[in-house]
Amino acid sequence: MAKMNEKPERLSAKRIGRTRLHLVVLGPALIVCSPIVGLLPGLGGIFVLAAGVGLSLRHIKVAKRTYVRIKRRWPRVGELSDMGLRRPSHLRRKRKKRLLDEHGSY
Repeated sequence: MAKMNEKPERLSAKRIGRTRLHLVVLGPALIVCSPIVGLLPGLGGIFVLAAGVGLSLRHIKVAKRTYVRIKRRWPRVGELSDMGLRRPSHLRRKRKKRLLDEHGSY
């Protein structure tokens, strides 16, 4: 147990890599399991899918590039997904749009 004055132990690169690998595997696994959970009564499948997509977007570069491509092709769908994932970019765009509406466009 750490004492008050001791610094917390730093995580080793090996441990961080292992954790990241687990998250990279867990994201797609949750996406695959969401239809199975969706068969159960309630909204569990939606939340499992959202968690899987969130983990995948955060840790898998191919998923992030695909997401950006989809957002460019269908901006409205991208806006809804950003809102649902509570992404900071959605809040920035919302704030910018509100300021432009208040002060007029350029």
